[in-house]
Amino acid sequence: MELTIFGATGRTGMRVVEQALVAGHDVVAFVRNPAKLTVRHSRLRVVQGDLTDAVAIEDVVRGADAVLATLTPNLARGSKDMPVATGTRHIVAAMRTHGVRRLVFSWGPSILIPRGPLTRALSRASYALLGLGPESREVGEAIRGSDLDWTTVVVTMPHDKPGTGRIKVRGATAGAGDRVRWRISRADLATFMLAQADDLRYARQELRISN
Repeated sequence: MELTIFGATGRTGMRVVEQALVAGHDVVAFVRNPAKLTVRHSRLRVVQGDLTDAVAIEDVVRGADAVLATLTPNLARGSKDMPVATGTRHIVAAMRTHGVRRLVFSWGPSILIPRGPLTRALSRASYALLGLGPESREVGEAIRGSDLDWTTVVVTMPHDKPGTGRIKVRGATAGAGDRVRWRISRADLATFMLAQADDLRYARQELRISN
């Protein structure tokens, strides 16, 4: 497969890139600072660019079989700086333009935006009470409002220990009592995301995963 990866210089994104190459995939990594991506491979193309550049994003999405993203929206309450939300909208638009259907997107706290107007209003209120910035909401709306085969992967406490190969998958309604078990290795998170690139069993779902 040809995979386009956003957030490839992050602690999870770099693992996604490494595992994708080991699995034999061709990878296009869209990064702001190429020097931070230490991986080198004949099947890796590193493209420097910014999430606000719609033309550059269109170029790296063209020809992809799937898009994987590990991006972190700004969590500051009231922040007006929303490059990840802008980038997410550009990614969705580019995928539509070039007929790329599969999007696997990972970020920490939930970015689920409920469908109904009442639950949507409650969700917005919850974001405000938790001190989460508007960018989180914008990212969720951009993904859920699309007609793509998207899957969002929510993790609460990722860590850098070796992968275990044991991954528990829950729906978005997993109870708060499970929080102590929401830890996961970034290596396992990368493995799970990569497996979803050509697996649609969780299409149009928000998932919580842990070890």
